[in-house]
Amino acid sequence: MGIFTPSPTINYNFVAGVYSFFAVLCVILYALTHFTDAVKGFYIVLVPFLPCVCWSFVVRHQWLKLREDEAATAKTAEGEALSEEKDAETKKDK
Repeated sequence: MGIFTPSPTINYNFVAGVYSFFAVLCVILYALTHFTDAVKGFYIVLVPFLPCVCWSFVVRHQWLKLREDEAATAKTAEGEALSEEKDAETKKDK
């Protein structure tokens, strides 16, 4: 299990969304430090979200590929089952 291997029980759309929100908030607070001293240094707390958002998008991409592959496999298995049922019905009719 690597650092970029998605866990099947985690919704990476949510993780990427939360990390993105806080990364944007970090950028906004950083920009505000140039206009007012009231928020000076607040962005430092949120800086760790910047690399986390990159990580979350990489893992999310792999997670979506896995979900796509599982859906394709399920469709194939479903199609094969229907095909076998039709073959069985055809044999019964003969």
